[in-house]
Amino acid sequence: MAIEARVHRRGLFAGAGGALLGAFASVRSSEAARVPAVSLISAARIGETDGGVILDAEALTGFALPARAHALSRLPDGNILLVGRRPGSFAAIVDPQQPRAHARTFSPITGHRFAGHAAVHPDGRTLVTSEIDAETGDGVVVFRDLRTGVAQSTIAVGIEPHDLLFAGGGERLVVAVGGIAKAADIKGPPINAGNIESCVLELEGKTGGLIRRHQLGAGMKSLSLRHMALAPDGETVAIGIQDQDRAELRPLMAVLRAGEQLELLPLPSGDAGMLRSYVGSVGIDTSGQFVASTSPKGGMVGLWSMQDGLWLGGFALTDVCGLAADAEAGCFYVTSGLGDVVKLRASTSGFAAQSRWNVPVAFDNHLLKI
Repeated sequence: MAIEARVHRRGLFAGAGGALLGAFASVRSSEAARVPAVSLISAARIGETDGGVILDAEALTGFALPARAHALSRLPDGNILLVGRRPGSFAAIVDPQQPRAHARTFSPITGHRFAGHAAVHPDGRTLVTSEIDAETGDGVVVFRDLRTGVAQSTIAVGIEPHDLLFAGGGERLVVAVGGIAKAADIKGPPINAGNIESCVLELEGKTGGLIRRHQLGAGMKSLSLRHMALAPDGETVAIGIQDQDRAELRPLMAVLRAGEQLELLPLPSGDAGMLRSYVGSVGIDTSGQFVASTSPKGGMVGLWSMQDGLWLGGFALTDVCGLAADAEAGCFYVTSGLGDVVKLRASTSGFAAQSRWNVPVAFDNHLLKI
């Protein structure tokens, strides 16, 4: 892959490795006696260094990146792509077998910033990234050559696109457009609160041509559609939402089934506000029976049935956001900004923690099982 090579000058968590491994060996768990045999990767901060971390039952390996990263994508050659957190100025390709080797990086198109997400076409030749004009917030999807990272075409999609994925075996590219109008490099409240131009787009997977545009009803104009997960059927998509107006409670999860409109899932029963109007990550288990979401603001993992959309229960974990389905049906891993890692088993009665441990790492928003 002929992408610019860059040596990280801030050091690869120098001096931290021994302390990390020692802390990792001291598993803190009241619910299980062993760390599961799983390999996970996440963007993370260790000490004052932005980068990522790979953890498994044997080791914890940190690596540095040019700045804070967000979401992760698995590439056909086994490498992992981490995209800079919005407004990101880089995307980095890391070899999970040698994470401290030189990361290969590429940049957004001129005048733009990465929105934190990318998707790989099933044909193994095309990469797409969501990018935002640094001045206006207008967004594009950029089709890139997977081998070189070079941009080949751009498709305008609206204000502030975020997550994206391929469905239908690559026939459709699904894009969550957040719709919050503000310049990509400026923090602060949106300038269009209460009338957010949010939607989910279904685009033709090869050309980016518009197939369908899905928007919520008039009473849902404060909702920003952001994070997604694809079901094992390769067609159904779960969508996580954040609400820019907390004056009243609105749904925070939706499902898009092939050929249908967006279906909003109910708020949690008992405490309808437990997610605090914010979903940070979404996952569907390998059986396709359960969909989970995390809310770092609420400190809660939520669980719904994919069959009937019913709320099934929650699991409390402070600052939780990372979420990944395990290979085992009904199981998920979640991570927190406080270094917690929990394996959860889902059922129609809710969640049960199977394993729980802690490492000296501030995990970022997203998690990938490798």
